[in-house]
Amino acid sequence: DGKLLASSKSVQVELYKVQWRWWWEQDDQNSYANFTQNQYNKLVQKDNISLSNGKGSWSFRIDEPEWGRYLILVRDENGGHTTGKSVYIDWPGWAQREQSNNPTEASMLSFTANKEKYNVGEDITLTIPTGENGRALVSIENGSRVLKTYWINTDKGQTQFKFKAEKNMAPNVFANITLLQPHAQTVNDLPIRMYGAIPLKIEDPETILKPIIKMPNTLKPEVESTINVSEAKGKAMTYTIALVDEGLLDLTRFKTPDPHSVFYAKEGLGVKTWDLFDQVLGAWGGNLERILSIGGDGSVNKNLNPAKANRFKPVVKFLGPFYLAKGENKTHKFTLPQYIGSVRAMVVAAQDGAYGFGEKAVEVKKPLMVLATLPRVIGPGESFTLPVNIFATNNSLRNVSVQLQSSNLAVAGAKVQQLQFAKAGEQMTYFQVVAPNTVGVAKVKIIAQSGSEKTVYDVEMDVRNPNPYITNVVAATVQPKQTWRANYSAIGMAGTNKGTLEVSSIPSLNLDKRLSYLIQYPHGCVEQTT
Repeated sequence: DGKLLASSKSVQVELYKVQWRWWWEQDDQNSYANFTQNQYNKLVQKDNISLSNGKGSWSFRIDEPEWGRYLILVRDENGGHTTGKSVYIDWPGWAQREQSNNPTEASMLSFTANKEKYNVGEDITLTIPTGENGRALVSIENGSRVLKTYWINTDKGQTQFKFKAEKNMAPNVFANITLLQPHAQTVNDLPIRMYGAIPLKIEDPETILKPIIKMPNTLKPEVESTINVSEAKGKAMTYTIALVDEGLLDLTRFKTPDPHSVFYAKEGLGVKTWDLFDQVLGAWGGNLERILSIGGDGSVNKNLNPAKANRFKPVVKFLGPFYLAKGENKTHKFTLPQYIGSVRAMVVAAQDGAYGFGEKAVEVKKPLMVLATLPRVIGPGESFTLPVNIFATNNSLRNVSVQLQSSNLAVAGAKVQQLQFAKAGEQMTYFQVVAPNTVGVAKVKIIAQSGSEKTVYDVEMDVRNPNPYITNVVAATVQPKQTWRANYSAIGMAGTNKGTLEVSSIPSLNLDKRLSYLIQYPHGCVEQTT
């Protein structure tokens, strides 16, 4: 039932070594090779142990050079129940041996490096699964050429090869290894020639700049603020500063530019390798798969999930470029416009092949804040309710006066309203607004004031006529020496109408309509007219 036994009990523990063998078999027609493997369990150790309240422990030891997969079985000889667990035991460098003993390609050489990333000057250690009395050609290559080559002798089991990471190896190199075994040897059943390649990431600390941004965690709009820029290790650099609304950046999940990751991006393998070994000196009768599809470069995630647009006005400020001498720091002054929300301060720096960036998110708020929610468009003569949110973040703010000023809009009712706050919080008030019987741009300004604290929020909206265009055409034929007069009255709404007089010696083509069509999208867009 899954519960621990309360009494003492004796169980039998067995340790098995799980071994396998693999080889290639070829059919009678010499057309293809089959991969075959077999495995069996070898008993290594067997003991009886006592359990107390359903629990017990058992110790065992596996010495080098033994390694591999082991099976632990625990048997209840009285109850007949058996359970087991598979474990893998090895010393450092195990990965390449497991891969070599169970490969998926006949001539694949799977080897590993001791680290994922190296700094210039560090030792790089490659661990290669090998047989004895062989030779290996190690070629260090980048995106355009072969940097270094080494011939090494191989040892039984595995061979380790070390070399130093150098400046010309940044941002990455490929270690290509061709392993040759003696012909007609019977020590192992691996192919005579095996080939493999792995990328090695090399980083040069001298090419990295780390700008440090010092500024308050909270800023006030329309008040002069400062930002201090320095470099973590006092390096000289040229930099720019950008202050951008976080809501705007979230639309495309914009990340602060990292020039170092661009200029020192991973390079693809630029050295081409042709493999003719099996056609010249091979011990295989079948045609085996080739594995020479090597390269680098990462993929770019273009799957962007835009966030919801907010109604705050975005802030975009760009300062620079500026030069920072070695060991210096500089302070810059700026003033944010009327805005409430959060901005990201971004510094991008470069100097003599070194690049870096820094960023900091900063809140922008005031003790008294206001936010009005207007429709984006409205029709002539329409009315709407304008909700206004008042935020008081200070307990000292009690009585707040809210005033509505408008241009090209009429306010139905009171233009000033009073709010009372018992403590810091949010309240909402409403104004009734009517649009005029004209089209154009309407402006709304809301002023909230409590004592010396004052904040202003203004926004624009379009007043547009939703009706379709109406065209009235009056045509007449004028004989020589005759005069034509017509009573003309404008149609449509004031500010939206115009008249065109067309005179022609041939029947009218309504040329104004044709030409207007030609300069509309897509014919009149920038791509077509420049």
